[in-house]
Parts: sequence; structure tokens; C-alpha cells
Amino acid sequence: MKLLPIYYIKYGELSFANHKIFDNLNIYLYPGDKICLIGKNGSGKSSLMKIINSDYQLNKGEIFQHSATKIAYLQQNVTCNLSLKVYDFITQSIPNKENYYQAEIFIEKLQIDASKTLRKLSGGQLRRVQLAKVLASRAEILLLDEPTNHLDIQAIEWLESYVKSYKGSIICISHDRAFLTAISNKVWWLDRCILHQSNKGFQFFEQWQTQIIDQEESNLIKLNKKINTEQLWLHQGISARRKRNQRRLSNLKTLREQLRFSSQRLAKASQKIQFDHSNNESNKAKFIIRAENVCFKYNDQFVIKNFNINIIKGNKIGIIGPNGTGKSTLLKLFTKSIKPSSGSIEHGTTLEITYFDQNKSSLNPNHTLQQTLCPTGGDQIFLSDRTIHAGAYLKSFMFDPKLLSAKVSTLSGGEATRLLLAKALIKPGNLLILDEPTNDLDIDTIEILLDILSDYSGTLIVVSHDRDFLNRLVTNTLVFEGNGNIINVIGGYQDYLEYYSRLNQHITNTKLAKNNKTVKHPTSKLSTKLSYKFKRMLDSIPEEITQLETQVKDLEKKLADPNLYQNNPDKFLLFSKELETSKLRIEELFDTWQKIENRNI
Repeated sequence: MKLLPIYYIKYGELSFANHKIFDNLNIYLYPGDKICLIGKNGSGKSSLMKIINSDYQLNKGEIFQHSATKIAYLQQNVTCNLSLKVYDFITQSIPNKENYYQAEIFIEKLQIDASKTLRKLSGGQLRRVQLAKVLASRAEILLLDEPTNHLDIQAIEWLESYVKSYKGSIICISHDRAFLTAISNKVWWLDRCILHQSNKGFQFFEQWQTQIIDQEESNLIKLNKKINTEQLWLHQGISARRKRNQRRLSNLKTLREQLRFSSQRLAKASQKIQFDHSNNESNKAKFIIRAENVCFKYNDQFVIKNFNINIIKGNKIGIIGPNGTGKSTLLKLFTKSIKPSSGSIEHGTTLEITYFDQNKSSLNPNHTLQQTLCPTGGDQIFLSDRTIHAGAYLKSFMFDPKLLSAKVSTLSGGEATRLLLAKALIKPGNLLILDEPTNDLDIDTIEILLDILSDYSGTLIVVSHDRDFLNRLVTNTLVFEGNGNIINVIGGYQDYLEYYSRLNQHITNTKLAKNNKTVKHPTSKLSTKLSYKFKRMLDSIPEEITQLETQVKDLEKKLADPNLYQNNPDKFLLFSKELETSKLRIEELFDTWQKIENRNI
């Protein structure tokens, strides 16, 4: 039986003044569609969302919406009654009071304090509350505009799972490539007033996009028409960018292998040598930041505990972890904005830090774009290797050079982020710190940012929830695991997942091996052949094994709880590590016991 559309637009046209957004638009939305809506900032993605939500009206065209179809819209900027309690605001979208309990699911998963009023929330917290309200509506059509903004990775992965199993239809705008790859089964690409449609998910988008551009250029050559370079300058570079991506990933793989090799050599040598921390220039030139046994407490609770790292020139370090675990605190410690409770932070002698603040506090809304980029006057920007006109520099960040005289206050969120990046990268120093740089950026701009950061010769520290961005950029990742613990994994987010996959497989193998053999505890019968030292060791082993086996059973019982990982992933990872450590210790003790017994024969 053929499915009938629950919503469609035929021959739609939309324009504002003399600016055309799209024409001859024909879209059909079916139950179960998971559509990612792609396009540059300003191409009309949000306008299309507003048409579907009835906030805007078409200039021309026909719209159909099934009478039983409810639409819920998560938009970028929304006005609401700030005096409302969070819980009351979320439950507004639930028609029957007996179903209010459903709101609790989203309140828990999105880490929301439902007792506060909206007025007391930060921008990121308010955004999560708005997302919870949209999801709680259980509408037949969900319109999600950047749903992963201000979510940590655990929340994003939960949202992925929820969206994939959602029975309704979803249209999603997002810069998060990993999220789009996971959830989508169709793509709508809005490009120069035309909406291209594909019945495959986002994972096939680049290949499909290249085919369209190649065909368009071929048609233009055949028709002997001139290409409008101001409109096509970005798309002409798609093939070149793909080659750069392949080269970049190859270089990144090499860097990670070098880092892994160096780490292994360091681990082997650490018991034999002591590092020279003297102030010779060659040593100072190599290291950027050194942290030794750093602890930071807040209200007597460890935010960071016994953290050590030696950051050297050229490192590109990603930082991930749940919201509120201490990522911003670590950045402040790195920049010496705050002091550690104990331990030390040391900077290289010639450290020059450039800091990208996701709150955009360094942008003056009353300044023009030219004043922002050229604060001392004029229209020239002095880069490290050349001088460039401010308009040409802006174009590199996908701005129309005509916007030089526009005020910062007129920019969208994505445009303000691009401007801040452009400002930061004029003189990035030798340490560039970026806090959530991909928020509000479209996919094309993120590609450009990846190119710039990959070619950056200094040291990079970046906090991001964008898994694909980290996978394609960083040499190693600092992961906040809760309770102040930070681990350093070589590679990006995918490497972190593989690390824990190997860890869990080891735990499983150890458990199977133990279950398949009969365990005989060592006895304390001693031969006079053993020395006093070995007799003491043999006496203590049975008691320690018994204690550890009790601990293992307790941990296995906790980890058997199917809700533990969903409700508290930090505890799940902590218990997993403790379980592995306990089992390894038991194996060591049995091995020691066997060796002592062999000495006694």
C-alpha cells in the first residue's frame, strides 16, 4: 500500500523584497521521513521551516497539511514568558495532564532543573528546555533547528537514539555531521534558490552534491554560458576540498601514530630516566603547557584530580565530557585565569594565547565588521605572511565583502561566530583555544574551519561536542569521566569509543576465562624451604583474593543494572574501570602464588 503524504508544498515561491529565497518548490513529507536540511547560512533553511510551521506565508504555491498532523518547531530564537517554571513550560506541549509524566523523561535525559524559572536559565539551559518541550509534544512532524547545540556528547547520543526510533517525521537542520549521518534517511539541499532532494541519508551527501555540481558545470560549458563566480566560488572547490580532506586525514593519522609511538617510548623509559625541567631554550621552545599533579576543588568536591599533561608545539587536543564536569575550568587553568588547588601549571617562555569564547563577549555589537577586524583603522589586515584587504579576508569566511560597513548587531548567530573566528585567526599566536567553535556554523563553514585549523602550525586546544569535527582534527582527546578523572586518549572521539570497546572486551574475556576454569584458592601450608618474606606474602594472598572477589561480584551486580549506563554514564565507566583493575589484580595474585608454590617444590 502506497503511503500518502502528511504534508506537501507544490510550486512554492518565497521572496523578501527583491531577495528570492526559493521558487518552484515541490516537497512531500511522509510518515517516518528523517530529513536533514542542508544549505549555507542565509540560504533559506530556517525560512522553509517557518513556512512549514505556518509562521511565514508563501508568495505563491499550494500547501497541504493533514488535519490530524501536529507540528512542533525547535527554532533558534524564541520569545516566551520568562516567569514560567521550567516544568510548566515543558508540559504546555502535552495536551492531557495524565501524560505529564512523559516530560520527566526529557527533563532527565537533557539534564534540566525543572524547579527553576526560565528567567534564571543560561542561554544553553534555555535551549535544552525548548528542545524538551518540542520532544514532549510527540507531534507528527518535528522541525529541529540545530538540536545538538549546547548538548554534551552523552545527551547527543541519547537524542540520536530517540530520533532514530521516533515514529513521526523529522526535518533537521544541523552542523553535526555525525548526528545527521546517524539519524537521516533523506536529504534536502537548498542551494541558490533550488531545493535538491535525495532519498539517501547524509552519509551519501558529498558524493551526491559533487555529482550535481559536476553536471551543472558540464551543462554550463555545453551551453557556453559564463559561470557567476560570486555564487559558485565555494562549490567549484568541492572536488579540491575532498582531496584536501583525504590529505588532511592522512596527515592526522601520521601525527596520531607518532604520538602513540612517543607515548609508548615514554612509558617504557619513565622508570629509568628523569626529565630535565631546566630552563634551557631548546626545551622551552618545545613545550607549551605542562601540568603536574593538578587538582582543583569546588565546595570540597574534586573537579579535576591528579591531572598531568605535557602539551608540546603542534599538538591538536580535543576536550570532551558531560556538561558541568569541568571542561571550562580546565581551560581557565591552562590560561592561568585561575589557580589549581594543588599541583602546578607551567607555560612556555614565549606563549601567546588566542582564546575563542563561545559567548562572543569580545564582539562589540555597535562596531562595524571593518572596525572589528581593523580596530586601529584602515581597511588592511596584517597577517603573519602578507597584507590583505578586509573585504577579501571576510570573503574567506563566506561573507559578502559589501557587509564591511554592517554592524555586528545585525549579524545572525552563525555570522557572528564566523566573524569571531575571522578575528581570532588574524593573529592566532602559538596557542589557539577554541570553546565550541562549531556552534551556529553551517557544514560548509566547518569544512573551511577544518582546513584552516589543520594547516595551523601552532598548538590547538578545542572543546567541542561535534564528534566528526574532533575525529577529523585532533591528535589526542582529553575525556572527562567524572569525579575529577581525566583520561588522555590518542586520536579523536571514535578512538575513545574503540578504547572503551577494547576495555569492555577485555573484561568480558577475563570473566569467561574465569568461569571456564575451576578456581582453587591458595592455602597457607608452608614449606620450610620458603624464606620468611615469601611466607608472609603467601599468608596475605588468600585474604586479598577473597576481598577482591567480593568487590568484583559487587561491581558486576551494579553493572548488570540495564539503566545504569543511560542514567549515569560516568558511574558506568568508573565501575567498568574498577572491575577491570580488580580482575587484573586477582590474576596477578594467582600468578604470584603459583610462582611461590613452584619455589617450594
